Amino acid sequence: MSLFELFNAIGLLSFAASGVYKGINKNLDLLGIMTLGFLTALGGGITRDLIVNRIPMAFTGYKDITITFLGIVFALLFYLKFRKDLSTKKVIKYFDAVGLAAFSVTGFIVGMESGINSFGVVLLGLITGTGGGLISDVLTGEIPFILKEDFYASCSIIGGVVFIFLEKLGFPVEITSFSTLLLILLVRILAIEKGWSLPRLGGNV
Repeated sequence: MSLFELFNAIGLLSFAASGVYKGINKNLDLLGIMTLGFLTALGGGITRDLIVNRIPMAFTGYKDITITFLGIVFALLFYLKFRKDLSTKKVIKYFDAVGLAAFSVTGFIVGMESGINSFGVVLLGLITGTGGGLISDVLTGEIPFILKEDFYASCSIIGGVVFIFLEKLGFPVEITSFSTLLLILLVRILAIEKGWSLPRLGGNV
């Protein structure tokens, strides 16, 4: 398994679980929950691949579909086992944090391999990391995380800048990728726990 495949699998499993718990939170039926799981897991990667003009991985084989399905099944079984003690809203944030970190890095890697400029690399990572969650939030009538969670998109952007910086310094892609993933994950978890936020204009205009 390559580094990209590892991070892609982590992202798929995490976002599949996140989508499942969003569906449960919205009291959807089983089909709705599974649909949300698939869209949350696959949406970012499909968008990424279309932007760089390649056939999405989810459409060229069954590996991504299988991993996503396993993530959905695991999340459902976990919920059925521990639902009395489970806060789905908090679980969603933590699964989203892992998915954001893993998928952002896959976006950075694809961006570098595609030969786009540094701005494009950061943007592609951001889109990959937030695309699936954006779709699921819109479908469930929620304000997307990317718009209401201050240190959500910011984590991916910070990670993208660090990824490019390390790459320019000549670090191996393995070190660059793992360091960036851990940074994004750490900042996002700290933001959740500490309630970090950017300045808001607020008030009525």
